[in-house]
Amino acid sequence: MDDSLCSSEFYSLIGSKFLYRILENLKKMNQIYISYAWKDNKSELGSQREELVDKICTALISERYNLIRDRNYLTLGKSIHDFMQEIGRGNYVIVVVSDKYLRSEYCMFEAVEIMKRKDYEQKVFPVVLQDANVYTKEGKTEYIKYWKQQSETLKQLMGSELSTHEDSAMYNVAEKIMEISQKIDEFMFFISDKLSIDPSQNFNRFINQLTDAIKNDAVKLRSKKSILVAGTGSFEIPNEINWCAQQLGEKIAEYNYNLITGGWEGVDYVVADKFAEKIAQKDIRLTDKLTHVVPRGKQPVFKGGKVEYTESGINEWLDCLRHSDLVILVGGVGGTYETYLYAKQEKIPVIPIVCTNGDAKKVFDEMLANWDSKSIGNISPEKFKSLNQYINDPSTAEDVVNDVMDIVNEIIFAKTMLNTQGKLI
Repeated sequence: MDDSLCSSEFYSLIGSKFLYRILENLKKMNQIYISYAWKDNKSELGSQREELVDKICTALISERYNLIRDRNYLTLGKSIHDFMQEIGRGNYVIVVVSDKYLRSEYCMFEAVEIMKRKDYEQKVFPVVLQDANVYTKEGKTEYIKYWKQQSETLKQLMGSELSTHEDSAMYNVAEKIMEISQKIDEFMFFISDKLSIDPSQNFNRFINQLTDAIKNDAVKLRSKKSILVAGTGSFEIPNEINWCAQQLGEKIAEYNYNLITGGWEGVDYVVADKFAEKIAQKDIRLTDKLTHVVPRGKQPVFKGGKVEYTESGINEWLDCLRHSDLVILVGGVGGTYETYLYAKQEKIPVIPIVCTNGDAKKVFDEMLANWDSKSIGNISPEKFKSLNQYINDPSTAEDVVNDVMDIVNEIIFAKTMLNTQGKLI
């Protein structure tokens, strides 16, 4: 934010505002906002802040986090007010607090917007700079008095006109300042009370604290993600397919994903059976976690979970995929390959367990021959090739499935948390 946009009382030459990630109704990737007084790069303190923000940007971009930096976002025609409210609706914030920050109308309005979130204490990562006197009673009192005085001054200037000009620009300014004066106590207590890691002193620890918080939230989001398992649909299946299906059912439940099947015998039945066994050990209803999508007039072979009916034919694939965030293929003799083709059409990542042969191997070979890392969460071809292992007993099947789930978690994390489209701002 360019603080030269403030009124004369609120010029902010070196304030830095927020670095921050927003998840909008689970439809957008998490974004990290970087907002600071970017025109203040001629003074020594301003240059230091600029270098610090550049370093934070570089570190997070290198890990593929999606960044929005206000000096790039606030181009001609963009609303400053909307931008500040957008920041307030986000999930993670790094507040770089300086003396000028604490006296800036724009910076403090963003702080007020952030504090409107119920869980903001867990989402804000303050960086308190040396010139911000927030750790002494005298310092905190000074900032609180400053905003109370600003509020009183405006009331005196506007008098009775304040309540009769609700649509005026001056009224909007006055309303913001009064809100800041009411919230400054809470904000001062929060930033002085929360443990702050100074990135200028311990940069790696600071970055790790932020990314660890995002990764922990990604784990919580798994309960909203669904995995479709498709494979050989016959009662008699080879050992390696049976072992892998059993392990998949257990691991998908352990990682708290939802399971989608087509309700067939074979792989669908085995994976659902083991999944249900694990879910039974938790305080969760199976109908909340397991869904079978089957044609009308048919019942799933595994009796448990929720059933959704569809029309026979192409809808059997499309309605399964409509529920799914990722597909795992185990063996297969034709229909499993069609699942891959429809998933590819619908831009849903597919992981074939190559060592179960059949359609899974065919898909594996095809994906390697036409490698597209973006379609599989930017997984490297080398990591993908590591799935080509031999299975000769339940133990080796477990090793393979563990590797598969590592890739699953990485893809889901990338889809949910990272910029996998290369649009870094």
